[in-house]
Amino acid sequence: MNEFVSRHDPSLLLIIEKEFLGTRCMGGKYSAEGHTITLYQEDIEIQCQRSLGALDKLEEYTWIILTHEIGHALDKKLTALNEELWSTGNPKILYQIEVKAWGIAAEIMSFINLNLFTFRKDESLAHCSKRLLVG
Repeated sequence: MNEFVSRHDPSLLLIIEKEFLGTRCMGGKYSAEGHTITLYQEDIEIQCQRSLGALDKLEEYTWIILTHEIGHALDKKLTALNEELWSTGNPKILYQIEVKAWGIAAEIMSFINLNLFTFRKDESLAHCSKRLLVG
């Protein structure tokens, strides 16, 4: 995975941790401050189990989470969009950020089952859309 990350951005650091230390089930996170991607193994397992009902596609699922986070890292407009999100609180900006990351991920993700990738992307964006209705 480190080699894959370096191929897309040699300055990007990948960290793998056991679990996210928060109340959310977070599979991965990109931090612009440290230009790092952190994957949370147990949270990815939980998400995979919940989404697919089994862990037989855990490796592919993990790669999908990773490429989505790489999508954030490679998004040249992410900083400006994050600033706009924090200053306005507009949840539509969050949706825009997520759509952009999934689009970049789709461009670099050529070796994973397209149906599984699309399923995960659609599930993620549907969750983001629900936030729009509530927020």
